[in-house]
Amino acid sequence: MRTLYQSMSSTTASHVHSVSIFDLSEEELRERVRSTSEKIKQEAFAKNSYLTYYDPLVCPDTTYTVHEYRDRKELVKLENGKARFIKIL
Repeated sequence: MRTLYQSMSSTTASHVHSVSIFDLSEEELRERVRSTSEKIKQEAFAKNSYLTYYDPLVCPDTTYTVHEYRDRKELVKLENGKARFIKIL
């Protein structure tokens, strides 16, 4: 009987989808999730929604986050469960 881990960590091929995510390099992992992340991004933008993420290059600390819309990115500060607009990036 094969366990879930044995099934997911097959090393019979070197193709990126046949290797456990824990054994991938940062670049290989990024490539594996690229199509899924693009799909999620397009679905959000089609609904006039946005994506939220932390970017250490523009966020001074973890109380800040980026809201990415179809046509712009905004830096916001999270305070008391609310996002306060800081500036357009």
